[in-house]
Amino acid sequence: MNGEELRDLLIRYVEHRKLLGYRYTHGGVLTRFVQDHAIEHPGESIKAKEVLEWVTRVHRAPPTQVAILSALRGFLRFVKAIDPATSVPDNHLLPSPRRNPPYILNEEQLQSILHAAATARPKGGLRADAYVAVLGLLASSGLRVGEALHLKERDVHLRNEPPHVVLRETKFKKSRIVALHPTTAVHLQQYADRREHKCHARRAPLFFVTDFGQALDYDTLSRWFSCATAKLGLHLPDGRRPTLHSLRHSFAVRRPTQRYEDGASAAELAPTLSVYLGHVSPRESYWYVSSTPELLGIVSNRFAAFCGVGGQS
Repeated sequence: MNGEELRDLLIRYVEHRKLLGYRYTHGGVLTRFVQDHAIEHPGESIKAKEVLEWVTRVHRAPPTQVAILSALRGFLRFVKAIDPATSVPDNHLLPSPRRNPPYILNEEQLQSILHAAATARPKGGLRADAYVAVLGLLASSGLRVGEALHLKERDVHLRNEPPHVVLRETKFKKSRIVALHPTTAVHLQQYADRREHKCHARRAPLFFVTDFGQALDYDTLSRWFSCATAKLGLHLPDGRRPTLHSLRHSFAVRRPTQRYEDGASAAELAPTLSVYLGHVSPRESYWYVSSTPELLGIVSNRFAAFCGVGGQS
C-alpha cells in the first residue's frame, strides 16, 4: 500500500470517528505515523514490529506510549479491512502503566476537610460557602471535579423530586442526570441562598462562583485542598496525600462497601454505579474494588462464608 492510499484511508478513518461522536480523533499522531511509514517503508504493508519501533523510538512516558499504541491499533484495524496483510500489534506489547491505589477518605477526615473549607478566606465571603458546597457535592455524588465546577445554575435542580444535577457532554461526550441525596440538596440550597444575595454571583451562569461572579478556578481550589490536607496531617505511610480526585474515589469505594456490609450484592450495583459515575463501562468502576484492600477483604470474607456453607451442604 503506497503513501497516498494510506493517507486517504487516514482521512476516511478520522471522519469515521467524528461521525461516531468521538471527541478525540488522534489525527495528529496518526498523520505523523503515516508520513514516516510512507518514507521508510514505501509500498509495503504495515508490520507490527515497525509500529512498535515507531512508538518507542522517541523517549516518552509509559502511559503516553500505551496511549499512542492504542490509537494506532484502532487505525490499523481499519486499514486491515482494506489490506489484509496489515499487522495489528497485540494490546500487551508495552508494559501497562500502574495506577496508584486510590486515597480513600473516611468520614472523620471528610468532616475535617469541610470544616477547614468553612474557614477559607476572605472571611464572610462566598468563597468559603462555595468550597464547602462543591467539596460536599464531590464527596456525596462522586462527580468529577471538572463536572462540578462547570455546572451551570440552570442545571442544578434542588427543589425537584428527587433533587438532581444535569451534566451535559462531559468526558467522552456523555451527558447524564445525577440524583442527589436529600442532605446534599439541603447544603447546596444553603449555598444557593447565599449566592442569591450576592449581586454579581446571582447573575453568573455557573453555579459555583465567588462574590464577584467569577468561576471557581480548579488550580486555586486544588492548591487550597493540598494545603488544607497537609495542615490536617492527612497522608499515607508512603507519603502520598489526598487530592481533589480522592473525593470521587472515596465515594466509588464507599458505595459497594456499604452494599456488602448490608448483605446485598455489590455486583448488582456495579452497572448502576458505572452509569452514575459516568464511566464508559463497569470495567472502569471495578478498578476501585480491585485496588482497595478493605473492600477486597469484605469480598474475601463473603466468599469464604459462601464456600463454608457450600462445604457443609
